[in-house]
Amino acid sequence: MSLEPIPDDAVSLSEARAYRDALGAFATGVCVVTADGPDGPVGITINSFTSVSLRPRLVMWCLDDRSDRRGAFAETERFAIHVLDAQSEALARRFAKGSGA
Repeated sequence: MSLEPIPDDAVSLSEARAYRDALGAFATGVCVVTADGPDGPVGITINSFTSVSLRPRLVMWCLDDRSDRRGAFAETERFAIHVLDAQSEALARRFAKGSGA
């Protein structure tokens, strides 16, 4: 996976502040990470999401080497992190299941 840096002039100060505020308000919680895998879309529920850097914008999430979905995420170029709210328990449970979820 490659990271293309965002030019300094591409993000306004208000956007940078909003990004910082959003990540700063996320103490811990549940997210769903999705990607296009070789066999179609794949997703997984995580609780290991954290902000690493504001410049460049970097986040981190962890996935167990034994996960049956690890290969799809290791091979993909892009993935999406969906921050869930308190009303998203059913969605979190759906993506917490293994194959066939």
